Amino acid sequence: MKTIPSILILLLVAVGMSSCSDKNSLQNYILDNAERVGFSSSTVPISSIKEQGMEMTEKQEEAFNAIDRVNILMFKASPENQEEFIAERDKVKTILKQKKYEELIDLGRNGVIKFSGEEEAIDEIVILLSNKEMGFAVTRIVGDDMNMKKFMELYQMVSQRDASKNNFNFGELTKFIPIN
Repeated sequence: MKTIPSILILLLVAVGMSSCSDKNSLQNYILDNAERVGFSSSTVPISSIKEQGMEMTEKQEEAFNAIDRVNILMFKASPENQEEFIAERDKVKTILKQKKYEELIDLGRNGVIKFSGEEEAIDEIVILLSNKEMGFAVTRIVGDDMNMKKFMELYQMVSQRDASKNNFNFGELTKFIPIN
């Protein structure tokens, strides 16, 4: 009879420990700051990536179907909030130093592109762009069995679209922070 309570206690401790380890995730950072003053966030509907009636190649369709969701969090910097900007940007950089993230492209002091998962089965792509005058933007692209070929195929497709049609354009995001 004493084994059942012991198993329950052990199970509760294990669940508690696993939820604590997730505390410093990028997803939690985005959720915790989405409504804070100085931040702007958006979950981009996958349907907005593809223009209505747009014909895609088989590779583009495969890339499109590999993405589950896109989250964006931006922090607007100003001369008055430089300390907060640096602190918040550094929190994101610290999260991205976790072992699960591998560096894909180093953009120097302007940012980084990282991923988690295997090279041929990427779970998450994270783009961090930063500029002390404008702020920072972190984009989290979550998918299923993505790879860089699929990501680049999708990026090329959406960055060449007509932004005036009120659809989301990933190419426009890169204009948020000029990369020198």
